[in-house]
Amino acid sequence: MRVDVIENQRDGGVPRPVLRAAVTLALAAALGLWRPDLAPLDEIADGVPGWAAVLALPLLTPVYWGEEFGWTSYLRPRLFGGRMAPSAIVTGLIWASWHYPPAFIGYIEYPRLFLGLLVWTLCFQFQEVILAWLFMRSGTIWTASLAHAGNNLVLFLLTGQLLSSGDDGLGTVGVTLLTMIPLAGLSLWIARLPNRGVA
Repeated sequence: MRVDVIENQRDGGVPRPVLRAAVTLALAAALGLWRPDLAPLDEIADGVPGWAAVLALPLLTPVYWGEEFGWTSYLRPRLFGGRMAPSAIVTGLIWASWHYPPAFIGYIEYPRLFLGLLVWTLCFQFQEVILAWLFMRSGTIWTASLAHAGNNLVLFLLTGQLLSSGDDGLGTVGVTLLTMIPLAGLSLWIARLPNRGVA
């Protein structure tokens, strides 16, 4: 794995999923949607401080290797000659639909299922652009796997736990919409880069 790619995933020593989670939480607070309160983090696992979940990130990276190998390093480069935009869109749609069953069995709960799946699909689109770019830049699937673990365990777990708990929580759709803002910004930045379509 190239060291410069790993360093590029950090801003001032802060891993980007943590930075994106901080932007999402700051946005929620600025919009008056959330009063900063970190107490819900302690509810992630009984007897384990909430901040300790973040420490599990590198340990769980191999769990996400399978998905990233399948979607990002195998499927995406074979679609549309590996051209970034169309291959990332189709891969993102397939990846999203692969994750729909949990919404039908109650693992992910959306009060309005169609709206929830639509928002979730959009979120997968932005994530796939970022993960594909990381894979292409680094030349290894481990970089995308680490980012995938970061998104799931830091960005979505952290923001979901903090923003959707309590009576005034934003709910799954609201939290997903807020997390999409930094993901969309990063995806748009990637789309403007020269040579982003190299497979």
